[in-house]
This record gives sequence, structure tokens and C-alpha cells, in this order.
Amino acid sequence: MTQIYAITLRKGGCGKTTTAVNLSTALKERDKKVLLVDLDPQSNATLSVGINPIELKHNINDLFTSINVSTQEVIIKTSFGLDILPSHPDLAKTESGMKATQIGVLRSIIEPIENQYDYIIIDTPPSENYLSISALVYAKYVLIPVQAHFLAMQALNQAMEDIDKVKKGLNPQIKIKGILFTMVNNKTNIAKSIIAEVKERYGNLVLPVEVSFSVKHVEATLAGLPIILFDPNHQGSIEYKKLAEVILNG
Repeated sequence: MTQIYAITLRKGGCGKTTTAVNLSTALKERDKKVLLVDLDPQSNATLSVGINPIELKHNINDLFTSINVSTQEVIIKTSFGLDILPSHPDLAKTESGMKATQIGVLRSIIEPIENQYDYIIIDTPPSENYLSISALVYAKYVLIPVQAHFLAMQALNQAMEDIDKVKKGLNPQIKIKGILFTMVNNKTNIAKSIIAEVKERYGNLVLPVEVSFSVKHVEATLAGLPIILFDPNHQGSIEYKKLAEVILNG
């Protein structure tokens, strides 16, 4: 059965895209069939795997706005073999016009090709909007990347509230897979205190993996490659491979 993950938090700069891209790639490297879905109009996941959304004939926005384009037509295979539903800045206009009755559209877009994959990883926008909610309505699991930063608790609490609302209504089966600390710098007292506070409140949900802060992640993004391929021996690569193992082991 296909495992569908939404990577979500209502805060930018927390490592959502880096996590979505590298988790997808790590799972692919373990011979799993993986689809990365870029649901963010900023198209960062698309750019991070070396694809310029402006140059594409089709993108995920077409699937929200046209009945003449199939999901299979939009899927692109990256240079390293990962399938992606690429995003485009036009998706922002579509989202601004969405109504509450349309939050099930994402499910109808992906379900026709769902059984082709072992894992579907959805990168969501860093805000509360219908695109983010549609991902939660469709997903089976949620992974929450949290930067060890003083604003983390507020964003994390908001994410928990969003998930709880969806669980009580449109998707009773959704489960929180875990909280992933990202951009961790254990040398700072702020990082240590935030990690301690989150573990105290949500201890059973904190994953046994932390992603360290490193400019190498930025370099990999600029190169259009997941860090796992950009620098396989880097600490960040090792950490995301560990995350993939956690996901694979249930």
C-alpha cells in the first residue's frame, strides 16, 4: 500500500523542502518507487532537484485548472531518476481563488497514479491555505520539520492544531509520523532549550534523528541536487539516510 506523507509546518525556513527532497531521494536510493509532489508555489522542491519550472510544458497547476491534462503527463523524472510533480509560481493565483469545497482536489489528481509508487512525499507551502489543508486531507502521515529556534513552539503548536482539526473531520485516518528537528546547532543554549521543551511536551512524537545546521544544504540546493547525491558522505546525507530508515522501519 502506498505511504503518503505530507511535510508540513506553517513557517518558512524550517527545512520542509530540504526534508521532502532528501527523504524522497533517500527512499529512492533504497530501491523504493517514490513520487515527490511540489505543492508550494515558490517551486523550491522543483528547483532543488535541478528543474526550472518556467521551462516546463506542464506543471501541477495545470492539474488544478485544466481537465485536458493528465497527472501522468505532468510527472517529470529528474536527472537522478526521481519522479516529481513540479510546481510553478502560477499555483499561487490558483490557490488564492480556491474555495473550501475544493480541498479534495489534490486527492483526485494523485489517486489515478497512486498505485505506481511505494511512497508519495508532499512538500507543502509555509502558510495556512487550501493547498496545505488539501495535503493533510489526502495524506496518511504527517512529518513535521522543526527548526531549533525560539519561534518553533508557536509554529509546532499551530501544526498540531491543524492536524487535529483535519483528523476530527475530513481525514480521521491521518497520523503524525513524528517531529524532526532541523538546522540543529547544539552549541547554542536556544537550540538546547527548544529541543528540551518540545521533548517534554511531545516526547513520544520526536524522531530519533536530528538534522544538523550546515551551509552545505544551501550549496546542494544551488546545484539542483539533494545533499544525499551532492555530498554522500556529508553529515546531512547521513542524517537523511537515517530518517529514511526510520520511515522504512515503520
